[in-house]
Amino acid sequence: MKKIDLIKWLLIILFAASIIPLIVMGFYARPLWDDFNNSAYVHKFIEEGNPLFLLVPFVMIFTNYLYWQGTYAAEFLFSIQPGVWPIPAYWLTAVLLIGALSFSYLFFWATISEEIFHQKKAYGISLGLALLILQFQYVPFIHQAFFWFNGASYYSFFFALMLIELALVIRVAFSENEFGKKKINLIAVLAFIVSGGNYSTALCNCVILIMITILELIQKNEEKAKKIKKVAIVAVIGLVISMVAPGNAARAATIQSSMSATSAILQSIKYGLKCVKMWTGLQQIGLLLVVIPIIYFMIKDSNVRFRYPIIAIMIIFGLYAAQMTPPIYAMGFAGDDRQVNMYYYSYYMLLAGCTVYTGGWLVNKIPTLLEKLMKYNIVIMILGAVLIITGIIYGGASNLNAYKAGEDIISGRAAQYDAEYEAIIDSIKTQDDICYVNDIGQWTNSLDKFYITEDPDYWVNKSLAEYYGKKQVILKVSEDD
Repeated sequence: MKKIDLIKWLLIILFAASIIPLIVMGFYARPLWDDFNNSAYVHKFIEEGNPLFLLVPFVMIFTNYLYWQGTYAAEFLFSIQPGVWPIPAYWLTAVLLIGALSFSYLFFWATISEEIFHQKKAYGISLGLALLILQFQYVPFIHQAFFWFNGASYYSFFFALMLIELALVIRVAFSENEFGKKKINLIAVLAFIVSGGNYSTALCNCVILIMITILELIQKNEEKAKKIKKVAIVAVIGLVISMVAPGNAARAATIQSSMSATSAILQSIKYGLKCVKMWTGLQQIGLLLVVIPIIYFMIKDSNVRFRYPIIAIMIIFGLYAAQMTPPIYAMGFAGDDRQVNMYYYSYYMLLAGCTVYTGGWLVNKIPTLLEKLMKYNIVIMILGAVLIITGIIYGGASNLNAYKAGEDIISGRAAQYDAEYEAIIDSIKTQDDICYVNDIGQWTNSLDKFYITEDPDYWVNKSLAEYYGKKQVILKVSEDD
């Protein structure tokens, strides 16, 4: 495909335009919920001017490991959320999450194109951009996808880190360049960090690393297998450290679930199929038509044999469903909104992975027919674009996340939300130990409210009180309070 560089730049322009409203909306986002209780001690030390605040995140890792949960890397990240710093920095939430996911997708698919199929990076970058454009616009829960640091970073950010780490592992497995001890150690450190994030990503990462190690051994690449095995062992050790934390037992006691391991696996498969059915519409079918020519020219000259498409699809779907097993086993359901967002991101990896492998198999089976069809590659891509636009019109442009964010900004709702938020925080800061406050009344498409209640012992109330050094925060129910 001689026009791949032009297609890449067209997709870059479209992608940039599609995320501008999301980035701008990020400037109206503010800390909520777990952002407060996870960074309360760092905030306290900063307010006091105590230079030891730099050590607090490490203390929080140890404390939460003993009393709440073992996800050591995530706990460190939570304690330094952007809203805790003296300068206004919470807008970095949207930039960090969109940036990390975007880089991870582009780096991953560029690596696939370059190292496995020996093609230009432009093919992988174009494929990644096409996936990103649609998934950012339709990720189900916009606030918890882009504008809430604690929840979004726990799932989306660590998912992005996993893709980066796996891309590096793929380079070790397929590149002709030698990866020395230092580089392998750095990849192993990244794998250890991923294992300290959410359990869904950590589990999938370990399984994939083990599979790649086995594949290298089967192909008798002992030296590469040895290096990847080291990364896999570190990842598994990290996951075990996270799983055996004493705090996990304390947290599990607050959750009622009688799900057996076998039932959890079966429920994961069922829920995974449900997600694929629920999220596949005209837009996604159109997306496949757009990327099929890109994938064809990326893989057509490859030496990869693509022998077993059914087995490959089952493995790819199995990995997709596996990330749902930990929450289903622990809680009896697949997770909250922020976790569903991660399933949505990985759904596009599922679509692309299955299309790449099936396409490779067809290239080997019916090369002449595909070659004739791909003479009309631009027509196929235009048809895909028409299907996407039709799906957007049919589903309503108001369902696009860029539309939702843009509408909040232009209507003034975002500014009103910001004003009400700041008034509540100022009220807490200026009152005595017992604070009576309103909640945010302005509804928006993109942001959420505090959910403060009349019960001072409710966890949201307690988080705010702890963060701002008050005894109690209580919802104001009348002007007489």
